[in-house]
Amino acid sequence: MLCADVNFASGLLTIDYDTAIDPRDTVVALVRKSGHGIEALGKGAAELSPSSWWESNRTTVAIVASGALISLGWGLDALEVPAAVAIIAYALSILAGGTITWRRALVSLKARMLDMNVLMTIAVIGAAAISQWQEGATVIFLFALGGWLESRSLARTRRSIRDLLAFEPELARVRRSGADVLVPPAEVLIGETLIVRPGERVALDGVIATGSSAFDEAPVTGESVPVDKTTGDRIFAGSLNTSGLVEVEVTAISTDSTLARIIFLVEEAQAAKAPSQQLVERFSRWYTPAVVGLAVFIAIVPPIAGALLGQPWGGFESWLYRALVLLVISCPCALVISTPVAIVSAITRASRDGILVKGGAFLETAAKVRAIAFDKTGTLTFGKPEVVEVFAEEPQALLALAVSLEANSNHPLARAVVAHGEREGATLAPVAAFEELPGRGVAGVIDGRHIRLVSPSFASEIGDVAESLATRIEHAEEAGRTVLVLIADSVALGYLAVADTVRPEAAPTAAALRAAGIEHLVMLTGDNERTAAAVAGSAGLSGYHARLLPEDKTNAIRLLRERYGVVAMVGDGINDAPALAAADLGIVMGAAGSDTAVETADVALMRDDLSALPGFFALGRRTVANITQNVTLSIVVKFAVLVLAILGKATLWMAVFADTGVALIVIANGLRLLKKR
Repeated sequence: MLCADVNFASGLLTIDYDTAIDPRDTVVALVRKSGHGIEALGKGAAELSPSSWWESNRTTVAIVASGALISLGWGLDALEVPAAVAIIAYALSILAGGTITWRRALVSLKARMLDMNVLMTIAVIGAAAISQWQEGATVIFLFALGGWLESRSLARTRRSIRDLLAFEPELARVRRSGADVLVPPAEVLIGETLIVRPGERVALDGVIATGSSAFDEAPVTGESVPVDKTTGDRIFAGSLNTSGLVEVEVTAISTDSTLARIIFLVEEAQAAKAPSQQLVERFSRWYTPAVVGLAVFIAIVPPIAGALLGQPWGGFESWLYRALVLLVISCPCALVISTPVAIVSAITRASRDGILVKGGAFLETAAKVRAIAFDKTGTLTFGKPEVVEVFAEEPQALLALAVSLEANSNHPLARAVVAHGEREGATLAPVAAFEELPGRGVAGVIDGRHIRLVSPSFASEIGDVAESLATRIEHAEEAGRTVLVLIADSVALGYLAVADTVRPEAAPTAAALRAAGIEHLVMLTGDNERTAAAVAGSAGLSGYHARLLPEDKTNAIRLLRERYGVVAMVGDGINDAPALAAADLGIVMGAAGSDTAVETADVALMRDDLSALPGFFALGRRTVANITQNVTLSIVVKFAVLVLAILGKATLWMAVFADTGVALIVIANGLRLLKKR
């Protein structure tokens, strides 16, 4: 069984075949026979039959020969030698420059397709038929040169997959039977131990079992600064170990690694068609036949009508020349390529920045977003509660009592208290009669005293809370903090304030988004009003909606869409799935650490960093502007030369510029999106 899929945007041919029959050499031969170049990508390159020097450089040699023969023809014309000698030079130039064009035209005709190669072949043959040898040779040379430059330029936008594959090591160092052996990553199983030395790249996703080091994760997250990792931390295939020796427990096979998923999704995104691209292709489907029909009409009807009516409308050759110009104009190459080159460039730029975009449609949507909804926990905040304040006459003594109690609990707030105590060097005391108070706190006996760490409301019921302390507690709660009051015997000694810290980049990100024209920024959370208000204020958002269940978040998104139009939702991909799906654009952050977020989101920010958002929305606007510029230029130039051709004022050279020349300009404009801003 053999299946093949061609992704024209990324220039990838994927072959799916039975391992019992390896058809790759045959497929390569067929592709080369059609006049196209092909080379293996990734680790299978050496397995394919290498092309000869001639196969690799045939197009370049043909173009150089064609140009040299045209120059010779011009020189012979200048020397006023017999015209037949110059014609021979031009004819040889046409044969040399048209080598690839003829082959591709033949393949297109066999497939019953009318592409640019067929139209150019007809135009050049027609030019030779009416003795326009010099113009025919120049046209085929310019067309071949333009095609060569196009392929070289487009190759820049297609390097993203090749660059990502380069980060995948060919061999993995695995510990088996007490010895370290080098094997292909595809042979490594989940649960095996990788040994990653300093300066080596990680071959598969895993968790550090022993050791610590700093890892350059740029291929996965776009983060240029190495990240410190130690035992228990996740690392990704393609990451570079910059310092220490680590042992890694493999958590995914090579085809399921984060890097493999990124490569697959970038390929899919480059192949997906944006709405503007679909519109252009629909236009092209009727444009080419219409102009070809017009060319046939102009070649036949005016000369015959002129002859019948005895009108001096020019001879047959004049009208045929106009028809040939129209044939060259009829292929909308520049117009068709105007959108995909911008989309592929933008997707490549985004992937280099650690942003996965599922297709051009989402870039176009990003340019239209007028409101953004943010999840709170894990998105605007770190999602990890931390002790931010310890208030008491003797803070260290109060912290020691609190940590001693909470060390016996598994509650998230208890873990935050214990972690803070460890950082502060708090001394633990033995706890007797420990008791969990569901929804209220914890209690126990320490050194003969009855100690309780409870919520403020419960503290006022069971103990004596001084008025000054109650006032401070109220202010802490208004600031969005969770307060734990410590009661010793029946007297409140002080409190600990716990908060899920707002990301430091949240407020600058909000300001940058507003400056870019996205005015309404709102937070959707299941937390209480006080906490929601505090976090929204710290993050610089326009407003918030608190105490929302998942279905409530979905309804909130629908209301935002009714009021503002296109809405984006930013979440952590865990409990925000309904809201992400309801939004016009679902954006998941921190996707590199999630097995499913990359696949489920429209856009995935590979690292936990909100500051990537303004750049992404700016890229969306730049992409749409770039597409508009490309399409406008293509249509205006085509239409202008079309009118000139009908009036007999256009030459074949002008027609080639209107097609190949404008295509090069369009490609160069699209490539600007590859630049980092």
